[in-house]
Amino acid sequence: MNRMEFFQTFKQLAEPKGIGSERALEYYEAVCSVAEAAAGRYRDRMITLGVGGAQGSGKTTITEMIRVVLQSVYALSSEVLSIDDFYLTRRERLALREDVHPMLAVRGVPGTHDIQRLQDAISTLSTGQDCAVPIFNKGDDDRALDERVVTPPQVLILEGWCWGAKACADADLQQPVNSLEAEEDSELLWRRYVNQALVSEEYQRCFANNLSVFLAVPNMEAVFRWRLQQESEIPTGRRIMSESEVRTFIMYYQRITERMLKENAGNIVIHLNKDHGISAVNT
Repeated sequence: MNRMEFFQTFKQLAEPKGIGSERALEYYEAVCSVAEAAAGRYRDRMITLGVGGAQGSGKTTITEMIRVVLQSVYALSSEVLSIDDFYLTRRERLALREDVHPMLAVRGVPGTHDIQRLQDAISTLSTGQDCAVPIFNKGDDDRALDERVVTPPQVLILEGWCWGAKACADADLQQPVNSLEAEEDSELLWRRYVNQALVSEEYQRCFANNLSVFLAVPNMEAVFRWRLQQESEIPTGRRIMSESEVRTFIMYYQRITERMLKENAGNIVIHLNKDHGISAVNT
């Protein structure tokens, strides 16, 4: 099926995901740009496609739509690994809180993932073998007991808020970017730990993909609004965050998010406007 023939089907699939008919075409063109670029890089062995973007930017929706177009238009199979599922367990993060810095109890920043296991999963799938991967329950803020089995795809999509981020110079860490850093990390221990994790071979090997996509949010206030909406959609659990908790939560991500926005961290950059529409796609 060619791209134009599939558009009507795409509209029907996109509507339940919050993409109305007025935005369907712009999302479809963006998704097709990514799928076409991935198909052009495929040479009879698994390729990796990284998708980065701040909380609430729509990575899951975009990723699902890319999968649909890859299969329906280009006849390419795909699977998704989210860095979120590779968070350290709550117990492991509480140990980091005691041993390194209290802010490391909060999931999400580099240094709070089992990044070696993610790298092992990518390597296993690249050799054509099935792989069991963890599942993280955000409502419980902990890893689930069950795992899922992923079969080797032609296109492995890897997504995460910091996907493709680079470390910065130590001098760039000196000035706090928000009140959380100023009040809770006055000695820069947390900032340096996160930055050191990000520069590590494990993270950067995971981020070294055949193709990378970055969803560029308009500003941090949009991140707050969209992340708050996500939180409201989490099934009932023990650790669903309040509005004030969400605002504090995104402060943990602000430094790296703003740096990624300045760098436009991707081969393809999809620019989002404040209403969650797509204002531009740069390739």
